[in-house]
Amino acid sequence: MTIPNQRLQIHLDFGAGENPLFLGECMWYPLKKVAAFSWSSEAIASGVRLSPIEMPLKNELVLAKPVPFSGLHCLFSDSIPDGFGLKLMNKSLVAAEHSLADITPIHRLAWIGSRGLGALTYAPALAHADDRTLMDIASLGSHAAKADVENFTDIPSAALRAGGSAHGARPKFWASVHKDGKKIILGDHLVPPADYSQCLVKFAPARGDKNEPYYEAACLQLAAKHGVKAATGRLLHHPNGVALAVERFDRTPGGGRKFFQSLSALLNDDFHVPKLDYFHLFQVSKSLSGTPEAERVYRQACFNVALSMRDDHGKNFAFCMDKHGQWELSPAYDLCPNIGPSGWHSMTILDIGDHIDRSHLLNFAEKIGLPSNIADEGIEMALSAANEFESLSIELGSEKKGAKDWGKEFKVIRSNLAKPMIAAGNKTPAEKRAYDKLLGPSM
Repeated sequence: MTIPNQRLQIHLDFGAGENPLFLGECMWYPLKKVAAFSWSSEAIASGVRLSPIEMPLKNELVLAKPVPFSGLHCLFSDSIPDGFGLKLMNKSLVAAEHSLADITPIHRLAWIGSRGLGALTYAPALAHADDRTLMDIASLGSHAAKADVENFTDIPSAALRAGGSAHGARPKFWASVHKDGKKIILGDHLVPPADYSQCLVKFAPARGDKNEPYYEAACLQLAAKHGVKAATGRLLHHPNGVALAVERFDRTPGGGRKFFQSLSALLNDDFHVPKLDYFHLFQVSKSLSGTPEAERVYRQACFNVALSMRDDHGKNFAFCMDKHGQWELSPAYDLCPNIGPSGWHSMTILDIGDHIDRSHLLNFAEKIGLPSNIADEGIEMALSAANEFESLSIELGSEKKGAKDWGKEFKVIRSNLAKPMIAAGNKTPAEKRAYDKLLGPSM
């Protein structure tokens, strides 16, 4: 099959009746194996700041860097999936008789078309049906398990499209989910039918911990309860297990979109190589909004440390921009306990990535301008969340052993984050009860 023209028109499309803004054209330079892009006069006149750090508005041709996004500009990198989604995209391209050896990042953007994260759209799109495939959650779970081990037998093309534009290593699909938790409509639909909500439906890995959906559901609930603005998720039960439906925060009621950029995309950073710090997250927040969301950054840092969210790389933090050009830190997402690279956090706290203690977090709070009472409260709320994780995970349906194992790990972390111990002779009964409650039951 003939490969389409390697030149794309890119628009910023907020949907909901807004006129798309033509951003410019992107083309592929085969000899250099990089993409070239130039901002349109309309984009420059609008003053839109989509990539202010790496790609400011200028009337010039900009060549992408060869790394870290395979020759693609960082602005567009969030549109192309990795992990599970990339496997499904490749399968779909091969099924359409394309040779993967001839496929460039420009082709992949064309395959995404208008079905990706955020508000960027790409045209002309590679031909694909825009159907609304109704499926039950059990069937999708079966397709997810097979696709995760690269067995694509009998997997419908609609599932390949719905999963082939989603990010991350775990099996997941864009879908509209019925309130009954059983019926789903595959794909990215700006205006879903009544009683359906736009979600990312996530499954446990075929060869991994089957409890992950329960853990993430618990963490999303605990984050929201204990001071962290987090995505909303609910568990979808099916005969072979459970899935987690996370409501999309890059979509708005009435068919609208929000622009989405991960921290890695904003900084042209390779998230596979840990080198970012939570202070970078704070600095980018300040650069985008002018009013840095210091408290939100800090509370999420405390939560991630207390609950061993060590997979806290630059793709797991993002910012959203609405049609008025207002930026904000996205809700927290992908919250699942993890041992991290070599036991370290992917993102450091003032260059500390392991054995993070209370003083490190307090120093971070001071550096970003938070008062001591907020600094202390952020840690205490995160510790309370960690203390509730085991019981909530089991209540939601996880196996007891796995939840208890994480409870033991959190107890070790709590010992590092707790306030300095008051000598036994100096403790009041109330102080002793409070301290014992903080550390949780003895194992």
